[in-house]
Amino acid sequence: MGKREIKIKLTRNNLILFGIVIIAISSFLIYNFYISSLPKPIHSVTLNGQVINFRGDLRKADRIPVYPSEEQLYLELMRPLVQNVTIAFKPAGEKENPYYTIQILELIPKLSIAYSRTGLEPNFDVPPIILDSYENITSTTYSPIIALVHPIYSDENAIRVKDHVICLKAKDYEGFDLVTDKLLMVALELDLGQMH
Repeated sequence: MGKREIKIKLTRNNLILFGIVIIAISSFLIYNFYISSLPKPIHSVTLNGQVINFRGDLRKADRIPVYPSEEQLYLELMRPLVQNVTIAFKPAGEKENPYYTIQILELIPKLSIAYSRTGLEPNFDVPPIILDSYENITSTTYSPIIALVHPIYSDENAIRVKDHVICLKAKDYEGFDLVTDKLLMVALELDLGQMH
């Protein structure tokens, strides 16, 4: 018996099918070895058995800069002398003002958790204090102000602390969530390295 030769006829359809198989295998390998190994977004944490959900990805929020420092932000918010926290904002128009409400509804309950962990029970005021300007706001050690700076008034995503005023500045709506989450991460003393 002689050797049998198998011949494969390369047709256009066979080449297309071969190309599809190669692309599928490559995609599978890329996903399994690269994409699946990327860090997943973190939108919730568990503190003392309580799950706390956040609007933004805490990995992104962790990269929000705080001026002059996170330590200064923590001190302004969490010092034992704090009796009242005021959340103030400059009107941004009927269609834009609800974004302030979203941030306020994130801040108050989660800051309450942070304060309860330290034994503090400050009051929260959401004004009738509505700002005409973000310039020259001052407050006291006993009553820090959190000033929400809407994207139409900001060109950066950052937190700036000065004269007992904490400005949460966002240049877009995702940034608004992230600066709020960054403040909460600092207040709750969340360490991203310990999160899964």
